Amino acid sequence: KIALLVGNNHYQHHPNLMAPVTDVFELSRLLEQLGFQVVSLLDLNKAEMVTAVSRFLQLLGKGVYAIFYYAGHGYEHSGRNYMVPVDAPQPYAPENCISVQRILQKMQQQQTALNLILLDTCRKWYNPECALSQVQPLEPWGNTVYGYATSEDAEAYELQDGEFSSGIFMKYLKKHILQEKKVTHMLEDVLEDIGRDPLVTGKQVMEIKHTLKEARSLTDPI
Repeated sequence: KIALLVGNNHYQHHPNLMAPVTDVFELSRLLEQLGFQVVSLLDLNKAEMVTAVSRFLQLLGKGVYAIFYYAGHGYEHSGRNYMVPVDAPQPYAPENCISVQRILQKMQQQQTALNLILLDTCRKWYNPECALSQVQPLEPWGNTVYGYATSEDAEAYELQDGEFSSGIFMKYLKKHILQEKKVTHMLEDVLEDIGRDPLVTGKQVMEIKHTLKEARSLTDPI
């Protein structure tokens, strides 16, 4: 069980965020309780993100449960998701950012038993001039789960409570993540809780996509 958590807070050319640092800390604590080996990194530029992902991929192998979590600025364009490093210029383009689908492809090539991608980012697209980066379709392994903090073309919100800041997604994910149930069912509980939160009604609703053909749970002994 291996997890890479990346939180980008302090941007050189974009508004700073407050929640990712807290959310990465909270999630790492919970995943360690579930038996995951966790690497948590904050405020990475593009070169650092590429290096972190490539080291993470080296740790994966047959039968591994792999989690990749990202909190920070991001966008979606024609079904492709991109994470924005702290040094990305304004406006950002695919070549300045990191493709989530490309990471997932490489995770699948390691013959992992479960790939869980948790994206706590906005999914709006601000730069219509850009071409798409080339990504091949994913192989149908039936082992992949996406948990998006928000739905397509929508934003993901932070909560500020005095000194404490947290993303709406993490507020409810940490409530359910230790449950002994299929990971997709656990995420459905998170989705329902976010859906009942009056602060984000009509603004943010979580989305789950998956090809999980076996009842895998984050609590499974490996």
